[in-house]
This record gives sequence, structure tokens and C-alpha cells, in this order.
Amino acid sequence: MDSDPPNLENTKVPLKPPDNLTPSNPSRDQTNIGNPIDPIPTTFKDKLIGYGEQIDLFIDHLSSLTLPMEIQEHESTPLSKEDYENLALSITIILEDKQRIYHPWKYSLIIKLHGKRILHQILKQKIQELWKIKENFPLIGLGNDYYIVKLQNEGSMNHILQDGPWFIYGFILSIQHWQPNFVAKNARQSHTAVWVRLPQLPTEFYDSQILQKVGKAIGKPLKVDACTSSSLRGRYGRLCIKVSMDELVKKVIYIRSHKQQIQYEVDNYLCKSCGHLGYKTTDC
Repeated sequence: MDSDPPNLENTKVPLKPPDNLTPSNPSRDQTNIGNPIDPIPTTFKDKLIGYGEQIDLFIDHLSSLTLPMEIQEHESTPLSKEDYENLALSITIILEDKQRIYHPWKYSLIIKLHGKRILHQILKQKIQELWKIKENFPLIGLGNDYYIVKLQNEGSMNHILQDGPWFIYGFILSIQHWQPNFVAKNARQSHTAVWVRLPQLPTEFYDSQILQKVGKAIGKPLKVDACTSSSLRGRYGRLCIKVSMDELVKKVIYIRSHKQQIQYEVDNYLCKSCGHLGYKTTDC
């Protein structure tokens, strides 16, 4: 007697496995204790951005940002219609962008050693010895002998700006606030600090108020030499002055009826031909 055929209607058929049963990420989906898994070959793009990794940028909340006034008010010159027409691409930087990208540089300074070029590591060593600040800082080259000193502390920034001027091997180190859109090859310094001597200054003029008046007549007085301020130097008075590089240097000043000569301690930085600071006579 023949048996009835099996009823397949209620029989569950297992699903066909995928043709390529390979985990999407073996390093994460498999556990192979004792047998290390070969690393996944990566493309150049994967190597560049990091395969399977997320880069977490630490950015303070915008509400906590406070930028120096010089940076807040700095705006680049708006592009003209002709500039826009000639540009292939252009993007807009909004206030939120500015706050985010300016914030890491708010205590930074731009420096340049004028009249002498020295190696990066030597320059950093010299400014560390001069400034004697506690924090370690990167010194970032910008080209054309300009560098950024990236500081994290407002006190360090104020000390460097206010307790100068600073000299390395007798050459002036110019210092300014970091500013947006700074391009070294287009940078132009309008002022610098120099030491001036007043040879054979009459002793009665070794007076703080008189010396301040003399300094203001030459430029902006920054510092009086210690021996000058205490009247211990009789051969000459010595002042540090911030002067304009766009104007001719003043070689004589009258203190009442006394005609006083002015000497600048920047022979390698003063053109004797035209009387401007910033370059040698041979470069005029």
C-alpha cells in the first residue's frame, strides 16, 4: 500500500544564506582570540581621514567666547563688484564662523626680527630666555621672517607686549597682536621701537618729565634707560621710542635754547641716504 505524499504546505524552508557571508568590518564583528586578524587594506582617502574613526574637535561653546577688541573689530575690505565678477569661487564667513576660528588665536602674537635672519630653533630659544614666561608655546613660521607665537595665557601676552622692547643680538624684535587675514608677503610694518641716544645731554635735563617731553617729540616713549633715569650716565641720555617708519627720523631737538643731537642705535636698520628706518643705505 502506497503511503500518502508528505504535506509540505506547513514546512518552513530555511532562508538561503548570502553569497558573500563576510562581516562588514572584521576587526569589529569577529572575535578571533589567539589569531590576530590581518589589518584591513585602506585607500588613500581612508588613511587621510582615518578609517572608521571620528575626529573630535574641541571647540568651546560660542557663548563663552570673548575676543580681543582688535580682533572683533577687524574686518577685511569688502570685495567690489568687479572683484566678484572676476572670482571663480567665493564663500561668506559669518559671525559664528569668525568667533570659532578666531578664538584659538586670541592671545597670539606676530613677531619679526628685523635686520637679522636666524634659525627657527635659535629664535625660539632666545625669546624664551628674554620673556621668561611659564607656558610652553609653539612658534609658527609664516614666511618672510614673520612668526606666530601662539599663547594660551592673557598674562603672558600682556607681559610681552608691555614689558619690551625686546632685542636679539642687538636687533629689534617687532611684536604685534595676531590679526585675521594676515599674509606675510603682503605685511608692512608702519612703526618700530628703537633706542635713541642724546649725547652730551646737560645734567639738569636728566629729569623724568623733561625726558618724557623729549621722547614724545621724537615719537612715543616706551622706556628710559636705568642709568639715564637715575642720572648715573653723564655722557648721554638713552630712551626707547616707538617711531613711525613712514617719516624721516629727527636728528635734532631743541630743549629750550639747547640744541640737542639725536642718535639712533640702528645703524644697520637706518638709511642714511633718505633718513627712513627699515632698510640699509645700500637697499635704498
